[in-house]
Amino acid sequence: MFANYNPATILELGDYGDITKEGEFIRSGNILEEQPSLKDAVESGQEPTGSDKHFFASRKPRNTFSVITADIPTLAECSPKLGWDIKKDRHVALIMINANRREMKFEGRLHRYIQNLPDLADKAVVTKVYRCSAYAQLITNEGQSGQVYAGFKGNNSAPSTPSSSATPSSSATSVVEPAWQTFSQTGTWNTATHPLSSSPYAPLATIRQIRPKGPTSGYRDPIPPEITDEDEMQDYILPWGDLDEHGDEID
Repeated sequence: MFANYNPATILELGDYGDITKEGEFIRSGNILEEQPSLKDAVESGQEPTGSDKHFFASRKPRNTFSVITADIPTLAECSPKLGWDIKKDRHVALIMINANRREMKFEGRLHRYIQNLPDLADKAVVTKVYRCSAYAQLITNEGQSGQVYAGFKGNNSAPSTPSSSATPSSSATSVVEPAWQTFSQTGTWNTATHPLSSSPYAPLATIRQIRPKGPTSGYRDPIPPEITDEDEMQDYILPWGDLDEHGDEID
């Protein structure tokens, strides 16, 4: 999946465009808005809003971290509350509040439609997206160890602007208790909240395409053959090569 490093930039099902080397999605249009009949064909839908979700990923997950199980006083009134003791390597954490997933059920039908639109064949297309009312993101620093944790304290009465914090968050207005409580000894938490009745943030998405932008072995035809309705399109090939352990592109 594609991690949207600026979740305030909304991603909608059917958005298409390009992704820069800085990881920014540049929207060119929305195929479901331009072709309304296609929306019914791919059977786009969404989960009920209201659940909390989290993702934690490691470059090398074996013995590089442990889940913190001891009580953390700072998070006593928070739900959810999550923490990890980082041993080594680089890790990514994402916590979403009041989240739901929107997706296209039949990507194969979208694939078949785009086959007739060569100009869109190498574009990045959003086929699944998570939306939420609050999020906390963290990318840990390579070569550093230490504890990281975050918890969400609800009943926030006003929105806050996105913030970055390596200590317990104080991003809300001065008269509103912060919604996020965060701490990190490696990396910086990026957080934001909004009234729970809306889902303005899109921190995670699935990005597909029909063909890569550059020459790629295995493709003999400009446009690959059809896939079945239930098949998934291929993942979008990001515009950077292999990365070293520090996250820098290898020449």
